[in-house]
Amino acid sequence: MVFKKSPTATETFRVPSLGEVDQDYREIEQKIAGLRNDQSTTAREILELEHDLRARQAPSMRSGVAALLGEVVDITLEQRPARLAELRKHAGDIEGAIEILQRRLSERRDRASAAVRAAAKAEYGRRVKAVAEALQQANAAHLELIDIVDQFEREGVSWSALGPMQPNFLGSAYDGHVQRYIKEAKEAGYYGN
Repeated sequence: MVFKKSPTATETFRVPSLGEVDQDYREIEQKIAGLRNDQSTTAREILELEHDLRARQAPSMRSGVAALLGEVVDITLEQRPARLAELRKHAGDIEGAIEILQRRLSERRDRASAAVRAAAKAEYGRRVKAVAEALQQANAAHLELIDIVDQFEREGVSWSALGPMQPNFLGSAYDGHVQRYIKEAKEAGYYGN
């Protein structure tokens, strides 16, 4: 679900990426990206070589024997199985290196996340406070709605034909979701301090 921003919301703050705040994290990401490119190239070369080997028949004789007989044999065919083994070993080495770098990246994530949180904390707090203030206003409007419903009922008015528009999703106007959110925002130091 994508939420559209209100027309008054401004796009002035952007949460930095982990790599933007932590150079070591960025370097590990770049190494992984380079290895992934190498991995793709190597995998493609392995597939092409395997396909080529299947498409051609292996020489019925070694190139030295063919030369003595005055025949020509594609000597590169003899080298292809060795090249294929070399490429497969390289692919395994790349996979091992990527696994190690991913572990290092995972180990570095907590430190980089702390730096991102530090960079974004003030803006996060501003936005939590804005929600808390908006909820306070919504709760005040909810209390006004309760007041008019109470007046209808005191006067014995059959008011349900107006459409019972109770904001039950807010919970109780006296001790509901709004109050819990406000309490949590205060405890976290984002509101009312």
